[in-house]
Amino acid sequence: MASFRKRGKAWTYVVNYTDKDGNRRQKTHGGYPKKKLAENAAAQVEHRLLQGADLEKQDTTLLDYWDRWIALYKAGKHTRITEARYTTIRKELADYFGTDQKLRTITKSDWQAFINHFAAHRVKKIGNDKVIVNRSKDTVSKLNGYVRAMINSAVDDQILYTNFTHDVVLSGDKGKPAELKYIQADDFDKLLKFCTANAQLSKIYNYMIAFGILTGARYAEVGGLDWPNVDLDNAVVHVRHTWDYKFRTGFMPTKNPTSNRDIDISPQLVMLLRQLKTEQEASNLATGYRDHYHLVFRNYRHELLSNGIVNRHLKDIEQKLGINPVITFHGLRHSHVAYLLAHDVDISYISKRLGHANVQITLRVYAHMLKDVELDQINATVKALSKL
Repeated sequence: MASFRKRGKAWTYVVNYTDKDGNRRQKTHGGYPKKKLAENAAAQVEHRLLQGADLEKQDTTLLDYWDRWIALYKAGKHTRITEARYTTIRKELADYFGTDQKLRTITKSDWQAFINHFAAHRVKKIGNDKVIVNRSKDTVSKLNGYVRAMINSAVDDQILYTNFTHDVVLSGDKGKPAELKYIQADDFDKLLKFCTANAQLSKIYNYMIAFGILTGARYAEVGGLDWPNVDLDNAVVHVRHTWDYKFRTGFMPTKNPTSNRDIDISPQLVMLLRQLKTEQEASNLATGYRDHYHLVFRNYRHELLSNGIVNRHLKDIEQKLGINPVITFHGLRHSHVAYLLAHDVDISYISKRLGHANVQITLRVYAHMLKDVELDQINATVKALSKL
């Protein structure tokens, strides 16, 4: 039951209640110029109590709730790379909102202002200078997605009534245009021939690039490939784990369960892998080195090259060959798909080969490529029908 008192010209309400542990508590708030306003505010508090809300959480800060939510729902359930994002997001929230911002005081407009700020204030080092550039829309979307999930929990906990991230306008750069993410068949062939001709243990990146071209595998999957999962007699590699190339902790699970897959490989790749295995075994025998991980792409120094190093070598090769646009290792995956589509390989098999959960994902990611295939099919259909 609420009670009210007037101090000077302002009204204060006092709501007495018993918490979930049986302790008697009070919720007090003042500063209302009219008693009716204090009565309305007290009625809202009593309504929340009737709905089972924990008033002790009502004054929780944004960061306190974030920390609690991460500990309950996220910590220890994902890879270190993914979990590192939680710390990064927390820092962004703290820098903008401060450490004392109450969760329930953040409005939709406040959140939109934060999203706009976050999208437009990424510090990038260019040479010795630091410049402010836009973040990608994908990065902005990921941050909003994490916070949206957290706020859904806050609504369920009855700290908030609505999710202030709902229908937020996501800003940020769109990233590279689709056509810059893969190379055409002629350049794809040129790149493969160069890497095959120059493949040797001291230049392990050439083997890795050729493998990426011929399988469409992700870099972490290539790094995590071990010899026990390479069946050269049956021309198939089994993708069963990835490699933690950021923290160097060893094998990690694949991106998702469907990423565990078997990839059929060409005779050309079988020959390349046999060559690599022979070189590697000879080097290990000469140095007395034993790799308990049995990694396929460990070089003569017994190192596994990072994604960044392989990308630097890939860029140098592309520039040497006059390939434009210059793509990253992940661009080899896109180019692999473009090549298969151009040669009429069925989209369902491509999806399975890539390790996608379903064909819809493949269709969505590669929609821009499929338009070219569709145009070819339209022309072929019209040509066939014109013969009637």
